[in-house]
Amino acid sequence: MPHVDPPSQPAKAVLTPEMRALRGVLALHLRMEEAFEQQGLGAGLGRMECYLLMQLDCPRRMGELAKTLLLVPSSVTLAADRLEQEGLAQRQRDPQDRRALQLQLTEKGRLMRSGLEDRAGRTLRQISGLTPDEIDQFAELSDKIQENILGAGDQQPGTER
Repeated sequence: MPHVDPPSQPAKAVLTPEMRALRGVLALHLRMEEAFEQQGLGAGLGRMECYLLMQLDCPRRMGELAKTLLLVPSSVTLAADRLEQEGLAQRQRDPQDRRALQLQLTEKGRLMRSGLEDRAGRTLRQISGLTPDEIDQFAELSDKIQENILGAGDQQPGTER
């Protein structure tokens, strides 16, 4: 009987650290998006309203929210309108600049944000498989990335650098 070699495995490509990081972040993002939708993490809110709710750990100006979320201001305004309609947030005059408005959570909004933060945190730990120490490290790196992106000046979403 002739010798038959077992089927060979396809050669595994060697990826750069940058591509490995991008793949990991993208996979995490997509799985978290899926979990938000499947598990109803936003309790009936849309994705944009959930993102906005998570940013409201303190009162924030609409322009600041748009920059942080990398969105055009009109998208933030629509999401803020929905949060107000649901009784989760309200616009208030900025005490530092009475011409400007800040969005802040109501008591109902704070309770919803707290529950959303708890559920999202549990989901992140489950999906990522990271240990608490690794999550701390990932958080530090994520802070650095966010600071670098948001510190890029007044770059508007959708414009070229």
